[in-house]
Amino acid sequence: MNKKIAILGAGIAGVSTARLLSGVADTVLFDKARGVGGRMSVRRTEPYCYDHGAQYFTARTVDFQNFIRPAIDSGLIKRWDARHVSFDRDSIVSRRNWLDDEPRYVGVPGMNSLVKHLSEGLTIHTKTKITSLKRQKEFWELLDEQGNIHRGYDWVITTVPSPQAAELLTPFFKHYEDIRSIQMRPCFSLMLGFSEKFPLEFDAAHVANTDVSWIGVNSSKPGRSNLPALVVHSTERYAEEHLESDRDLIMKALCAETSRIIGRDVSGADSKVLHAWHFANNHRHVSSPCFIDQGLKLAACGDWCQGGRVEGAFSSAANLVVKLKESLKEI
Repeated sequence: MNKKIAILGAGIAGVSTARLLSGVADTVLFDKARGVGGRMSVRRTEPYCYDHGAQYFTARTVDFQNFIRPAIDSGLIKRWDARHVSFDRDSIVSRRNWLDDEPRYVGVPGMNSLVKHLSEGLTIHTKTKITSLKRQKEFWELLDEQGNIHRGYDWVITTVPSPQAAELLTPFFKHYEDIRSIQMRPCFSLMLGFSEKFPLEFDAAHVANTDVSWIGVNSSKPGRSNLPALVVHSTERYAEEHLESDRDLIMKALCAETSRIIGRDVSGADSKVLHAWHFANNHRHVSSPCFIDQGLKLAACGDWCQGGRVEGAFSSAANLVVKLKESLKEI
């Protein structure tokens, strides 16, 4: 009889873990959001669509290349051969075309397409935030914020950001202090949609020495609507300083900064949406493939274990599954 494993979080790390455990264990995923995706989620504000978290991803390891190959072959993933520029304040200091560089991939028609595909056939409870774990003899019980108890799990794996994982994992967890020490920083995502053409001389821009770190023309990605749509990310420092500030004031400030950088007024956008990612990136880059406590049957993995990238989330999940399979064989 297969072991029953609860996985907290239905982003790329969570669904990869479940998919890699297929046939070895029975998995159930829990996520507080309305759908799967995590930071590969998509925000829809008709008629606009925005990749407001991860903007693209690379595939530098053979394992991840093999993992995403079927999605590439089926068209769920395509290259984004963007015209890339680097800004220093409001001046472009470098240009290159990603067509001539290593592949940058995006999901089609949205970044969450890969996660949605991987989640097909999995048991997933969305809109279910797990607030605490309790050990009952040899099994784990999970309590959600609605007061429901989910019983009978042999293992619990968290794939949520490190501060949230530390809140859930008992202080007796073998790697509790390690996880608690991994700090994460916030980021604001500003989404702008335009009903008329909004031509720019770039599709993707990294920005230095301003309150903005990224400007992406979301509508330039393959499979998107032709309606112009921009995604702007603030710097982590700006988000930390203004996380509790009035959201309208933040939106106005980021619109003004974006307008100054690109030399075009974005304040007249037909659609404006602001999202706060409280745990966007690691404060310091760490490389801990995963965390597992064989005695308590608790584990944690995620992009925050290996650099914060999409590929890091998969690699962390894959490393955890290898160790978990070895443990399950010993039982």
